[in-house]
Amino acid sequence: MIMKNYIWDFDGMLFDSYPHITSAFIKAMREYGTEPDYDEAKALLEITFADCFEHYGVTEEQKELFRKHEHNYDLRPIAVPFENTYTTLEKLFNDGKKHFLYTHRGFETSQHYLEIYGMKKFFTAFVDSSMNFPSKPAPDAVNYICDTYGLDRSETVMIGDREIDVLSGKNAGCFGCLYTKKENSETAADFVVSDISEILEI
Repeated sequence: MIMKNYIWDFDGMLFDSYPHITSAFIKAMREYGTEPDYDEAKALLEITFADCFEHYGVTEEQKELFRKHEHNYDLRPIAVPFENTYTTLEKLFNDGKKHFLYTHRGFETSQHYLEIYGMKKFFTAFVDSSMNFPSKPAPDAVNYICDTYGLDRSETVMIGDREIDVLSGKNAGCFGCLYTKKENSETAADFVVSDISEILEI
């Protein structure tokens, strides 16, 4: 098989952003008199924000404050691309492959990070939370990308660090690739990589 189209998740896949997200969450909760455990909060946020919010009983006001802090790009630690992200995207792009972004993150922040790190130019199109698709693992957003841009699903892979990323691609009839540092992870993915550069070998 030859992959021609790559649909990427953002957080935890292209960008090492969960430390920043977790700091923003803890800062928001602290201002409401709660001190979540960092490791626990980070693990829950990495599953889904909804899981974390439910676990801690986060109110709408707390969510709004969390998003405010998350949009503070200088809040430490800052979100940065994973090693080899730029070069991998560039190599695939120069080889004639197409990149798409599918993230639950909002438009403003996803565009900000891609622009300041010079990666926006590699992408054909973007799907973010502003488009109001059902959340992953629903296939709707992946189907939208494939149908809108005429992608052959047998040449398209959805890549992310969570099982919901993998399943959103597979539920749309595409391939799924899981990015994880964990060994022997149970997954429905067709491919598993521990470094983004390994995707070049698919």
